[in-house]
Amino acid sequence: MTVFIALLLTAAVFIFIAMPLIRQRKNAASSGDDRFRELSSKRDTTYSMLKELEFDLQSGLLTEQEYRDLETRYKRKAISILKDVDGLEKDNEVEDTIEAQVKKLHLTGNSQGKGNQVEDDIEKEVLRVRQSRGEFCAKCGTKTQKADRFCASCGARLG
Repeated sequence: MTVFIALLLTAAVFIFIAMPLIRQRKNAASSGDDRFRELSSKRDTTYSMLKELEFDLQSGLLTEQEYRDLETRYKRKAISILKDVDGLEKDNEVEDTIEAQVKKLHLTGNSQGKGNQVEDDIEKEVLRVRQSRGEFCAKCGTKTQKADRFCASCGARLG
């Protein structure tokens, strides 16, 4: 009986120690979802701040000039966040499109014996998509537009 309790206790300790390691693997797989949740949270906070600004103006806490300045600043921030959300969704769509095309080319290449031709087509398509995606910030990795001089996410100067 003592041996059974010792084995049971050992198994419980092992499970207790292993659980954080198992959870980390699950969290690593959902990093894209984390970015989307983070952007959604920032968006909601910015919207709330815009509503609070209107309330502060109506209650007399802010002057008209202060309200306009803060409103402009928060609207710019909201636009930047919405662009990031759109970029994140487009990146997912682009990746899905690439995967579908690669799968299609791979299947047609194997059935027709055009292995090298298919690989060349895949490489050309990947290069075309990469060139159409724009640039990325060297500091934080956020997608930027070609006309941007500074990163909208971290503020770093773009080369």
